[in-house]
Amino acid sequence: MEVKDDVVVYYSYKLNWHLPEEIQNDAKEFLSQVSKEQLPLLFQTYAKECWENAVDVVVSVGYPENELALPKLYELFKDLNWPGALKALEYLKGLERSVNCLYLEKACSEAIEENDLEWLYFLHEVSEQLHINKQDFNNKDLYNQMKKAYEEA
Repeated sequence: MEVKDDVVVYYSYKLNWHLPEEIQNDAKEFLSQVSKEQLPLLFQTYAKECWENAVDVVVSVGYPENELALPKLYELFKDLNWPGALKALEYLKGLERSVNCLYLEKACSEAIEENDLEWLYFLHEVSEQLHINKQDFNNKDLYNQMKKAYEEA
């Protein structure tokens, strides 16, 4: 279904868990049909109350159609207590290790670039949950920096 980006953003705010369930479900149904390129738009920066339902939409679309939204799932790991983070982690456990390694490395690189030690800490937690270790990383230095942030926390 072809929809303008601003319409996708409009519906993403209808994923708010404070809204009636019927509105949330209608938004989920609508958003599950948008183009795969638009899926990352579901995760608006200042809409934490929408993220858990956004994860539901991404999960319902399934891999590989939802691949462009996977970096957004890894952004939720900036804090594993954020809405949708644990649901995202459970979903990622069902994906191939090679897919998770790719996005975990990208997230580590971004966290290092942003000097976000808390994100690195949580990414280490995620790597353990996904059974990803140093040998799985293409860039071992990224793993070492992630582990260091974890150990020093």
